[in-house]
Amino acid sequence: MENFVNSNAPISNQVADYLIDWVKKNGLKPGDKIPPELELVQILNTGRSSVREAIAILKSRNIVEVHRGCGTYLCTSPGQVDDPLGLNFVQEGADLASDWGIVRLIIEPSIAELAAVKCTNEDAAELLECWEVLSHSYDDNTKHYEADTKFHEILANATHNVVIKKLFPIIQEGIRQFLSETSSLHTDETSRLHYEVMKAVITHDAAKARETMQLLICTNQDLLGW
Repeated sequence: MENFVNSNAPISNQVADYLIDWVKKNGLKPGDKIPPELELVQILNTGRSSVREAIAILKSRNIVEVHRGCGTYLCTSPGQVDDPLGLNFVQEGADLASDWGIVRLIIEPSIAELAAVKCTNEDAAELLECWEVLSHSYDDNTKHYEADTKFHEILANATHNVVIKKLFPIIQEGIRQFLSETSSLHTDETSRLHYEVMKAVITHDAAKARETMQLLICTNQDLLGW
């Protein structure tokens, strides 16, 4: 227990934090199996009950998942849950699509701007490939919806910012809700704006990328009459 005597936090929370540090130091990656309970008792120099409680804490944080008979594994998307903001429990009547539109207007122009600064040749190629699908799928709402969502995901990844990449699945849920209302509202203008965003990012024109992404989101809002 000597590792966990210098904090006011409960032992199980200290063990959970120490286990996270151990995972990082030993280079384990999402999807990897962590040592069994008895081995963790020795590694962490603590009691078996504290290890069990620590695993339960990490499971509640969506950091590990327990497969009965197989062991405990790091989650493939550690820390991410299906509804991290609890939006499924928002009272009826809330205009979440409109609220997400505002959030997008605050966040996504900055993402496009940073992507233009950080974009690599590989990012550019992926963005161009996605644009090709997007621009040829206006008669297929499902395909267009998927390509549009992917377009914004590529932009987030192109920032090469770890925090943005971790946050994006949360933002993307809002984008999915937003696009579900706009997926059938394609216009020549929205097509042109997607192209202009891509062009600005690929050519590293950060100011243009920011400006055009803001205009794209505003255009979608206008189509919905917001």
